[in-house]
Amino acid sequence: MSAALTAAGLLVLPGRDALAATIASVTGADAEVMRQATQQAERAARRLMATGGWKAVERAGLTAIRASIGLYRDGGPVLPAIGFAWLALVLTRLRIRDDAWARMDPGYREAHRRLWTDLVRRAQPGYAAAPASLLALTAWQCGDGALANLAIDRALADTPGYSMALLLRSALDAGAPPSAAVPPLTSGEVTASYTDPSDGPAGPDAPAAGAT
Repeated sequence: MSAALTAAGLLVLPGRDALAATIASVTGADAEVMRQATQQAERAARRLMATGGWKAVERAGLTAIRASIGLYRDGGPVLPAIGFAWLALVLTRLRIRDDAWARMDPGYREAHRRLWTDLVRRAQPGYAAAPASLLALTAWQCGDGALANLAIDRALADTPGYSMALLLRSALDAGAPPSAAVPPLTSGEVTASYTDPSDGPAGPDAPAAGAT
């Protein structure tokens, strides 16, 4: 079986520990770079909040998430450390996480899995639950239940009781097939669900302000 999988171009790992290592946090100099980048992202968020509140952070975050998903779908390069740090920070906002969730088209599942794997490995403590849950979703779409469960473990270790992780675990424990791993809402429905009527109408992909 191992030989057949290798011949098909699929990665064969010796066991669960080796699989867990593929999403383990970076260490050494890479970890220090991410720690500093996360502090930089936190300062940027505070500046945005000082001038425009959470809505300003969400606008910039939505722009960054959408651009990063598009970049990975196109096979683009890995983001710089500050890019990963900003994504991890803004994904703590449920609106941004849900917008990313709505964009997890199974047709791009391999590209999405690469994005969330890269982010999970770099996310600092307190920032890993959302990307780890999104990784679990895309791993499930790929039919990789072992990786999906490891990603859920990672999410719950970072934020115990994280609702998206618990929802995915329930589905996996029930034996739901990868075909069931579809976003529960479209991007337009997510936008509508978070739109304040006082802000005026917003389309499914209303333009967002650029990040600073």
